Amino acid sequence: MWTHWDTEWLKLLNGQWSPGWDAVWLRITDQHFWWWLYIALVAWISYKLPARRAILLLLLVGGMLALNDQLINLIKAFTGRLRPCNRPDLQQVLHILKCSHQYSFFSAHAANSFLLVSALYYAVRSLFPRPVWLLLFFWAFLMAYSRLYVGVHFPSDVLTGILEGWLAGYLTASLYRRWEKYVSP
Repeated sequence: MWTHWDTEWLKLLNGQWSPGWDAVWLRITDQHFWWWLYIALVAWISYKLPARRAILLLLLVGGMLALNDQLINLIKAFTGRLRPCNRPDLQQVLHILKCSHQYSFFSAHAANSFLLVSALYYAVRSLFPRPVWLLLFFWAFLMAYSRLYVGVHFPSDVLTGILEGWLAGYLTASLYRRWEKYVSP
């Protein structure tokens, strides 16, 4: 039942754009393409927060991202769920732009992008105006959807990643708020 739902939604959401959009979605899904966004966030946080608070926040977010990535790799190995692009029954019906031999459950791209944005949002909401937050959450959503578009994840992988990332981001922000008083001048 769950697998049928997942497969049908993937067929619906995968590659629903013209082939001219393929290059755009491959860029969106490439985390290395977003280096400029990560540098801009670090620079803005370093500029707006006192040095020790900025360092604490950046260390917590960076540490949680690294820890989260390793946790997801363990879960992927434990569950052993094949990616859609590696399933012979789906290879002929999906628009596959990218593939990996790692397992599928759950999406680290979705989890880590939502972890980053939600951690910053809950920790230092006042650093950015509302339109910037909307753009950052929209970016995280695009990153998550891109995994469906290129054919490397099922919808449940992405939804689980979003939820897990959001919770990990909230936990990161909670740690920051608890510890920031110890580093404030």
